[in-house]
Amino acid sequence: MSRITPMLRLTPQAAGELHRQCTKATTELSEMTRYRKEFDRQLKKLIGYEALRKLHNGTGNALLLVDLVKEAA
Repeated sequence: MSRITPMLRLTPQAAGELHRQCTKATTELSEMTRYRKEFDRQLKKLIGYEALRKLHNGTGNALLLVDLVKEAA
């Protein structure tokens, strides 16, 4: 009764391009994560742990609000 979804077949060229794009995105994500961690470390050193925690919480709340506004529109 449940159907099996057929597998997507890619040409070797398409698979290679998809692999390159995935590798590039993974590398960029790794670089951004490394940058963010170092930025947070230096910011915590400058303004203190508690201020950094409040900044992170405020940013998270602001992003949630933006998502909520988009969803309501």
